[in-house]
Amino acid sequence: MENVRMKEPPTPQPDRKPGRSFNDPNRPMGEALLEGTGASGTIAEDFRPREVQADVPHNGVAERAKVIGVLRKAEELMVEGNLPKGQGTPRRALELASGRVGLTIEEYDALVKDDPELQELERKILQTPIAPLR
Repeated sequence: MENVRMKEPPTPQPDRKPGRSFNDPNRPMGEALLEGTGASGTIAEDFRPREVQADVPHNGVAERAKVIGVLRKAEELMVEGNLPKGQGTPRRALELASGRVGLTIEEYDALVKDDPELQELERKILQTPIAPLR
């Protein structure tokens, strides 16, 4: 049996800004995920609701880039304490960030649902402490 090393969680870096990589703050968050991702599949005309369309399994660069954009914006909203009064939750940050990227929260959820790497990145972002409202 071969030796298996357990992954150590990334060590928080005090100089890491929102939207930057957890492992290398000089790189944008999610850049490594996108580098290894293939092209998105061909899109056919589809008149079903957008959240139903997003629920089809796919993990192309376009779909992953949408999710990473939402996560970057959500982290920024949480770190800067820029959430509406009384709505300072990680889920609300995701909802607002999804809208800013042009997705519904249902579309976002459908894109993340079957992608373990995006789920892991989301988990890290949702652990971000929310700054008090300014």
